[in-house]
Amino acid sequence: MKKVLLPCFVFLLTAAAFAQTKKINPLDAKVIAAAKQMDNALVKKDYATFMKTVYPQVISSTEGGAERMAKELQAQLEGMEKSGNSITAAWPGNPSKMIDTAGEMQCTLPQFMKMKLPNGVLTTETTLICLSPDKGNTWYFIDATDKPIEQWRSVFPNISGRLEIPKPKEPKFEPTEEIKKEMSKRK
Repeated sequence: MKKVLLPCFVFLLTAAAFAQTKKINPLDAKVIAAAKQMDNALVKKDYATFMKTVYPQVISSTEGGAERMAKELQAQLEGMEKSGNSITAAWPGNPSKMIDTAGEMQCTLPQFMKMKLPNGVLTTETTLICLSPDKGNTWYFIDATDKPIEQWRSVFPNISGRLEIPKPKEPKFEPTEEIKKEMSKRK
């Protein structure tokens, strides 16, 4: 019995030691934590916190600055809710490879969002450009899904041309049970 248990015990110790060595890169952990803070602020409609995560150059290039952007975001979300739509969850994926551009860290990050609609749930995936002017301590974000990297670089030349923005993915729609039943009746 001892001969069987000893190899099992050694295998478990080896597996546990190997699992502990696979740690997340500290920069990756910081950008993910900052993105989670931004996502939570969006879901909770904490516009002041959300605006602190927006890339400062985006804010300074917007007429009316952070205050106006926050009001526009609030109006958009309120308009969605009047239509019966609401953001119920948002979360980040894993960042791309970090790029150091003269002291500013940059990467891209997938952002997932779940929206409740009157007839189901929509899950989307967008891409964020993530920028840190202080070597990864503070992160700011730009929703990059609507433009290729070249267009972003024409507005913000400090954005690295080595960043890649993946093609937008199709949203996934899950109809409500009521809609599913109605659809199955039609077949």
